[in-house]
Amino acid sequence: MSNSIETRESYPEKNADFLRNIYFFHSMSDNALHKIASLCTEVSYEPGTIIFFEDMPGDSFFVVLEGEAEIWKRYGKTDAVLLGVCSSGQPVGEMALIDECPRSATVRSRTFLRMLVIKAVDFNNLLLTENSICVTLLRAVTMMVRRSNEAHITDLDRQNKELARAYTELQALQDELVSRERLSVVGRFSSLILHDIRNPLSALKTRVQLLQANRDDNEYFNSSIVKINEDITRMEHLAAEFLDYARGEIRLNMSVCMLDQLFSRLQDAISVKTQAQNVKLACENSVSEPVILDQERVLRALINASENACKAMNNGGSLTIRALKDGCNLVFEILDTGVGMSPESLERIFQPFYSQSTSGGTGLGMVIIKSIIEAHHGTVSISSAIGAGTRLVLTLPVFL
Repeated sequence: MSNSIETRESYPEKNADFLRNIYFFHSMSDNALHKIASLCTEVSYEPGTIIFFEDMPGDSFFVVLEGEAEIWKRYGKTDAVLLGVCSSGQPVGEMALIDECPRSATVRSRTFLRMLVIKAVDFNNLLLTENSICVTLLRAVTMMVRRSNEAHITDLDRQNKELARAYTELQALQDELVSRERLSVVGRFSSLILHDIRNPLSALKTRVQLLQANRDDNEYFNSSIVKINEDITRMEHLAAEFLDYARGEIRLNMSVCMLDQLFSRLQDAISVKTQAQNVKLACENSVSEPVILDQERVLRALINASENACKAMNNGGSLTIRALKDGCNLVFEILDTGVGMSPESLERIFQPFYSQSTSGGTGLGMVIIKSIIEAHHGTVSISSAIGAGTRLVLTLPVFL
């Protein structure tokens, strides 16, 4: 609190007239007002003076005669809040007349300030002898609480309206962003899918033309049919991946499956690719009992995993696919001796459209694998290191 304060006694009659116009005192009798006015002292403060700090004992009650006073919460801190500004005729620190709690805010003079000061101890002594003042004070406090409640409710209504408007604007903005993101995703995927479909389509067109020119060559005819079927299968896989991703969910078609049959279909599907890339394929199944799963979806997950492994072994290598039972879980292990992945690639491996390979693809292979396994309430884990190959583990709870 500043030491540069000038204090002098005020005129009780003048103070009484001034207090009579303040809501805190306006219903008091003239006799009570004069008794209170006789307790008042006029104090002047220079601009920037702290009248009292938050959490200080409340030993006085102030009424602004002239100038303005600022009311601060958490004054001097980075999160300080200016609660309001008091001007002539407004009371400050009036609760000190009622309770003995510390100050709830800091008051600072904004301009040159003249105030009437009533010591709490003097006012409390007056209350002990004047019952009428107690009743009037109670009414004044009640009115003050009512006004505070009304102001609080009005402020809440205003904040609720602002929040509702902000929420509406935010929702509209979110809808717009989602729409733009969908268009962006569709555009990116369309570019990828068209690029990948164009290659087998071009090959298919060429094979058909050559087949027409060599229709009498049975050996050529048979090999061409095999390659044509491979091109068609590849396009079917691309279309299936697109549909699964576009739907955002996978609806399973559960059935009883023998893993020997599943592995046989897997070998048929990827043998051409492994042979072409000089990849040694080994399928090891230690599960002889039937399992319940969506055979087509799981087969696609294994094909995607195998194709990813082959892409990592352009110069040949070995691909091992194992099936084993672990309690109530069926576990597939896919291990390759490829180039491996960096920690950065592992972090992004399940992001849509991300691909480490430069040999094409939608970048949805791992996303589809994860979606299929999680649709079975299973889990996917992957470990890899540069130059050390990759280990992919698919765990499905298919046993009772």
